[in-house]
Amino acid sequence: MAINKINFSKNELFTIIYIATPIAFSQLCQMAMGVTDTILLGHVNTDTLAIGGLSTNIFFSICIIFQSALSSAAILIAQFVGANEQKNVSKVYWTTYLFGIILCLPCFFVLCQTATLLRWTGEHSEEIITKSEHFMGILLWGVPPLLVGTGLLRVILPALNASKLLLYITPITALINGFLNAGFIYGLWGFPTMGLYGSALGTTITLWLSTLILFAVTHSKKELKPYLQPFRIDPSLLKPLARLGLPICVSSAAEILLFLFASFNATQFGTSSLAAHQIAISLASFTFMIPLAISQAANVRVSYWIGAAKPYRARKSGFLSIGLSALIMSIVCTVVYLFPTSIVDISLSNSNETKTVEIAIAIIQVVGLFQIVDGIQSVAMGALRGLKDTTIPMVLALVSYWGIGYTLSVWFAFHWHWGVPGLWIGMGIGLAFIAILATGRFYLLTLHPRNLIYHK
Repeated sequence: MAINKINFSKNELFTIIYIATPIAFSQLCQMAMGVTDTILLGHVNTDTLAIGGLSTNIFFSICIIFQSALSSAAILIAQFVGANEQKNVSKVYWTTYLFGIILCLPCFFVLCQTATLLRWTGEHSEEIITKSEHFMGILLWGVPPLLVGTGLLRVILPALNASKLLLYITPITALINGFLNAGFIYGLWGFPTMGLYGSALGTTITLWLSTLILFAVTHSKKELKPYLQPFRIDPSLLKPLARLGLPICVSSAAEILLFLFASFNATQFGTSSLAAHQIAISLASFTFMIPLAISQAANVRVSYWIGAAKPYRARKSGFLSIGLSALIMSIVCTVVYLFPTSIVDISLSNSNETKTVEIAIAIIQVVGLFQIVDGIQSVAMGALRGLKDTTIPMVLALVSYWGIGYTLSVWFAFHWHWGVPGLWIGMGIGLAFIAILATGRFYLLTLHPRNLIYHK
């Protein structure tokens, strides 16, 4: 029996890594697209870089929030796969396209308020606001492929144990994006010279092309056809998709907006502090790709074992995922905490900016310390979703991120005069709270695995 448990743990750990690796890689490639756009726009002028970078950041942040609701499809599909109910997988798959189209509507509405958002954050230049609106007007055409296309397939493929397809498609997408952005921005290779707006057009076309390529490749795989055929839409599935997905959407919004508001608050401490804050944001976003990918794998594997009516394995898989993330992020924590100066040197082209360097080092050490809890909370939330538990975790997220994290970050930064490092300390404490609460909830819910009954 002990040998069987050890073998299961090894096999399950391998499966989690097998699912998570392509997801992490695809997310890094998507980040590379943003870096490419920044570099290309930066060679035009500073205003173009500022407008393009800000607008693109708003666009992807809002889209990611709504895109997270599609994770509900992965939960349902993984359970059906575990239960060997292939006939239901295709219904969920095709109905999720309808769910994604519905999500596009509120996403469009929020993105159309770009001018209001910019004024709200303190932007007073009407020229910048107007150009940002035009830039966003082009990017809006990229919402359908981002939500209903690549966004949907990126959550579906891991549930079908086919996330490796992302390894092939995402690098191609990054190359296409670089080619089209360079072409439209500078007028290369016969493209019209569009400057700032060329980046928006290049990114939008890339989103459509990547969706078409990923869709074509997915549907060409023989091993996936039994799950994707026949074409069937079941409107009755919209209710469970929304019941699971909307709380995930709110949880995602709570986390993303926490860091977005931290950036707004950082502007009040001057250019040096803001620059240091941006270095920390870039580092945290980069390292977060690891637990985020493991979280998706945990979501899928816990759902799969619940569907297979093996709740003990679901519990084991969840804790293996949490442990794997904690281990990896402990290593990341050690590296970041011990070598903050090296990280700052890589990020800053001018090492003579002494004040920025000092603040950045202080912030990065804080970021290093909360890497572990950030990794744990992300994967624990993913494991809870695998149990179809999304509403209570949403409440825990709101309390931890905003009731504790944001409140303390503002208190430390402005009342205790710790500046931007205080913002990060507060957020770190909020992440620690959600890590403890989410892990504790998963432990309690799976304490008696026989109670985790799969309902068809």
